Amino acid sequence: MTRSSRIPMAAMLSLSALATSAHEAQAPSAAQFERAVAYAARTDGQAVLVMHRGRIVHERYLGDGSASRSMMLASGSKSFVGVATIAAVADGLLRLDQPVADVLPEWKRDPRKSRVTVRQLLSLESGIETGNPGTGCGGPRSTWADAVAAPSLVEAGTRFRYGPYPFITMGAAIERVNPREPFDAYLERRVLAPLGVKVEWRMTCGDGKPQLAGGAAMTARDWATFGEMIRRGGMHGTTRILPAELVAQLFRPSTANPAYGMSWWLRDAAFQTNPAMGAPGVGAGDDDTASGAGSRVPPRGRVLERLKQRAAARRGAGGTGRGGDAESRAVGAEWLPGDLVMAAGAGKQRLYLIPSQELVIVRMGPVRGGRTFNDSELLNALLR
Repeated sequence: MTRSSRIPMAAMLSLSALATSAHEAQAPSAAQFERAVAYAARTDGQAVLVMHRGRIVHERYLGDGSASRSMMLASGSKSFVGVATIAAVADGLLRLDQPVADVLPEWKRDPRKSRVTVRQLLSLESGIETGNPGTGCGGPRSTWADAVAAPSLVEAGTRFRYGPYPFITMGAAIERVNPREPFDAYLERRVLAPLGVKVEWRMTCGDGKPQLAGGAAMTARDWATFGEMIRRGGMHGTTRILPAELVAQLFRPSTANPAYGMSWWLRDAAFQTNPAMGAPGVGAGDDDTASGAGSRVPPRGRVLERLKQRAAARRGAGGTGRGGDAESRAVGAEWLPGDLVMAAGAGKQRLYLIPSQELVIVRMGPVRGGRTFNDSELLNALLR
C-alpha cells in the first residue's frame, strides 16, 4: 500500500470496531423489533431482518415479501462494485490511489480524467459526468462504453455527483485488468460463492451487460450474510474473504461529501431525506457548495453542527421551510452509533451495519414505495 493510501485515525477506529466484538452489545428485544415491524408496515416495508453476531434473531415478511423472494436492491447494488474493487486490490490487480487512466488508457487524452484515482471514482468525486440516476445505466440504451467515455466536468475532489457511470466504469476497469472473466463472474467467484449467497442481475444496459449501479436483486437473508462479512472486516466464519484494512477503506469519508465513503453511505446520510443530494450545506444541490467547479465541502465533523444550527435558527424564526425535516432529524438522531454505515437504494432498500453493536439490519420494499420512510425513525424504533 502506498504512503498516500495509509488509513487515517478515524478509519483505524472504524477498522477496530469492524474487527472486534463489543462485549456489551445486545440484540434488540422482541418488543423493539415489533415496533420496527409496525413502522415498516406503515412505510411499504416487505422485509425486516436483524442479524446479531452472525445469527438471525428477528425476521418478518409483509405483503409480497418472503424469505425466498429476491428483491431489487436498486442503488444498494453499488456496494458490490466497491467490494469487488477492494477484492481486485487484494489480488494485486489494482491500487486505490492509482489513476484510473493506468487501466483505461483512453482517459489519458483528457488532463482532468488522467488524474482521477480509483478511490475518487468510487467516492463519486471524480468530477466526471455521472449519468442520469433515474435511467438505469445513465441514459436510454446507454452502454458501458458510454460510461467510460463520459466527459470530465470539474476537477476531481471538488464536487460530489451521484449517478451510475462511475460504478459501470469501475466494472469496466476491473474487466480490463482481469480479462479472463466478466465483472459479475469475478464478484461471484471472489466474494459471493465463498459466502454461499447469490445476486441476480435483473437489469442490464444497452449492451446486455449488468446494470451495476442498480440492477441487482437478492433475498434479505443473503444480503444480511453479505453485510455480516463486511461488518466483520472481511471474515466469514473462520475464512478471510477480504483484508480488514481494505474493508475499512470503504468507509473512509470522501473529500466532497463526508456522508459517503467508497460505494457505501456513512452515518450522516441517515439524517437526509435523499442522501444522494447530500446533507444541507454539504452536498450537491445546496446553493452554498454546489455553485462552481471549485466549491468544497466542510469537514465531516461540521455536518451535524451545521444541521443543528439551521434547525435552531428555524425554531427561533418560528418556521420550518424546505430542509427542516432533515435538520430536525439531525437534532433528534444524535444517538445514532458513530460507526453506522449502509448500502441504500430506491424504495428505501437498506442494509445497515453497526459494528459496535454487532448488528446487521435489512429493510426491503417495493422500489417505488417507501416515500414516507426515514432511516432514523426505523432505527429509533428498533434500537431505543
